[in-house]
Amino acid sequence: MRFARRVDVKQHSRWGRTYSDGRHSCSAHACRDGMVVCGRVELIVRADTRLGLAPRERRRVAARFVAHVHPALRTELTALVRHRGMIARRTAERMEPIEIVFDDPSGGLQRIVGWVQPPQRRHGELHEIEFELHEPS
Repeated sequence: MRFARRVDVKQHSRWGRTYSDGRHSCSAHACRDGMVVCGRVELIVRADTRLGLAPRERRRVAARFVAHVHPALRTELTALVRHRGMIARRTAERMEPIEIVFDDPSGGLQRIVGWVQPPQRRHGELHEIEFELHEPS
């Protein structure tokens, strides 16, 4: 009898992967001013379960910048990881917004524009760290 290895992935969906904790992920790339600044981004979308939020506010978007990161973006992300508190928030405010482009099978190319926020977890390699994206309202 063979035992299957337990995997956190519940099913494949149009988003790529749906995990048992309700988050979805897919592969994307990041652009800024029409130029690709990261060739491969893992885009992660979660639902915020707090009461009283509008539908757009319920969507929590995070990104892992996995491969082919432009040196200027790498410098900015490293500065966000190194700093804490108010200095990290000011560093994030000075950054230009970033555009995440991904292929949605039901709707073609989709774009999410947002500002990169300081990460909650600061340890590990840069490609392992999730950065929240703050979308304009």
